[in-house]
Amino acid sequence: MNKFEILSLVIASLALIISGVAVYLSGKANNTNKNMFRRQGVIDLHIAWQDINDIDENDLIGPDVVKAVNALSLTASLWNHDVIEKSILYQTYWNSYKDLYDTLYGINKLVPGHKKTCRSLMTNEITKAYEGMKNTDLSTVVQTKL
Repeated sequence: MNKFEILSLVIASLALIISGVAVYLSGKANNTNKNMFRRQGVIDLHIAWQDINDIDENDLIGPDVVKAVNALSLTASLWNHDVIEKSILYQTYWNSYKDLYDTLYGINKLVPGHKKTCRSLMTNEITKAYEGMKNTDLSTVVQTKL
């Protein structure tokens, strides 16, 4: 092997090491970005659930219904797309999600100021998340065989 071949081998080896370090750092940066996005999702979700008023079938208030549906929709998106760990969503929001979904699904009246009923505002995405969380709830029930 002559000097040029050795020098080429050394330079190629250094390039390989540098590219490996770059890939590693890129992966770390990607994970950091994902974690920041997930934290932002938690903050957005918390804000969406603040000041959700009870929904009274006999006294429907359009903006309250819309705000409630938006909170359900954001929660559903985070659940369905695994943006936030499902265990965190389940522990923190399942009971509120279930109660609100059941209430709105049970009301088949037009929302004031809108041309849809509360029930029709329950989108497939919201229902899919509801069923997913409900199945998570059922999986915590201990069953025995006699």
